[in-house]
Amino acid sequence: MSKKEKPSPLKKLLKAWSAAGPEDRQAFLDLVSAEVRARKPALATPALEPVPEDAANLIANGRYLLPSTIERVEAVMRARKLSPSGVMAELGFSSRDASLTRALAMKAALRLSVIAALADWLAAHEAEG
Repeated sequence: MSKKEKPSPLKKLLKAWSAAGPEDRQAFLDLVSAEVRARKPALATPALEPVPEDAANLIANGRYLLPSTIERVEAVMRARKLSPSGVMAELGFSSRDASLTRALAMKAALRLSVIAALADWLAAHEAEG
């Protein structure tokens, strides 16, 4: 009697994909796209214009990150080879908290405490670079 072949990770992923609902599928795609954007080499991105000093205070409109802030955060993430979960850990939040990933990928809302910590983190790391 032959041993049953174990399913490959790809087969497991396809099975999970077919069982997932539309919301879960979209959340997975958004997570993957945010991770891919975070890992793009810095050479593939256009040079960013210098950021005015007063713009550092305006990173969000309410609980939503501004598009320019998303670009700035992703530029620092690429330069430092960080993922959104790594940034959350540096901000003092759980690295398992996917709220920053959703905010970058889907323009979802963030908690005000995350926005405040992100503003300080962004100012500190843009000054380094």
